[in-house]
Amino acid sequence: MLDMVINQLRRLKRSERFKYSLATPFRSMLLARQRLNGGAFAIEIRENCGFFAIMQMVLFILTHCEKHGLTPQISARGGLYGDPQGRIDWFAALFESVRPSSATTPPRRVRTSTVRDPVQLGFRQRYDAALRLQSASALFRSYYRPATDIRREVESTCARLEISASTLGVHFRGTDKKFEAVTLPWVDFCRLVERTLALNPHLTNIFVSSDESAFIEFFCAWSFNRPINVAPAKLLANGDKPVHFSGHPGPEIGREALISSLLLSNCGHLVKMPSYLSAWSKIFNPDLPVTLAVPPRPNEFWFPDSQIWVTQQQITGGKADEPKHTPDDNTAQVYSRVPTSP
Repeated sequence: MLDMVINQLRRLKRSERFKYSLATPFRSMLLARQRLNGGAFAIEIRENCGFFAIMQMVLFILTHCEKHGLTPQISARGGLYGDPQGRIDWFAALFESVRPSSATTPPRRVRTSTVRDPVQLGFRQRYDAALRLQSASALFRSYYRPATDIRREVESTCARLEISASTLGVHFRGTDKKFEAVTLPWVDFCRLVERTLALNPHLTNIFVSSDESAFIEFFCAWSFNRPINVAPAKLLANGDKPVHFSGHPGPEIGREALISSLLLSNCGHLVKMPSYLSAWSKIFNPDLPVTLAVPPRPNEFWFPDSQIWVTQQQITGGKADEPKHTPDDNTAQVYSRVPTSP
């Protein structure tokens, strides 16, 4: 009985709705403080979560600013991707503004609010369900692009690994993703890749990216009858720990995650498991055809993967509503519904 109570308390503590409720006073003070800035919305992110989960926060901030006619001033320091002292704005190191500095930096001093958890803004609950792939991509790219050195590295890597419109990109996120998405056996995932290649004969080579070295070894041993190049990842997961909790240097983790997503965005087609990293490849390149192997779990049915899945269901005549919970032993049913062409 005691164990049941403890488990319920732990589940409640992890509940986003519970955390959202607890953060209500902080959220009210933050928004009141930002209203004093007279048109600027200045947020410094110091969050300990995945790189592209933070990018989601950036997208929500931009959405909020567009809706209310505000000028965003976004920085990110410390956390998993910065230096321990928080001196380096790692977001500014990885992205540059595409807007004139006069349009992004109001002349007077503004008050900056520090955010350490998405619920302190509350924007996912407010904006996530209304986001669409094309418009979200256009919004983000109207403000930011990867920094020059990032773009150069991506360009040189694409040339070296022959990543192009004739490349099938493959992304398999393992480790802790089993808690956020319906699982799929490696064999079934490889068969899905085979079907995609059969339906898209113009795809003449494969580029695979994963945080699990064991999966990469398994995948490369499969007979696809196509040359396979592996993402040049120096940093991999440690057991069941995702790469961003595996003790690697923060700035290197963020840079590698961004470059991996951009490399996938340069492919001609992408087959993937649910993951913010590869979902953001669709934000960087909205014309990228994507096949999502399985849906995120209902309690993790967030943009962009939510919209990628809904779009697939619409194309194939499936139901476009949020998926019902699918137990792990029913993954074959989910797999059989997945389309393999855009």
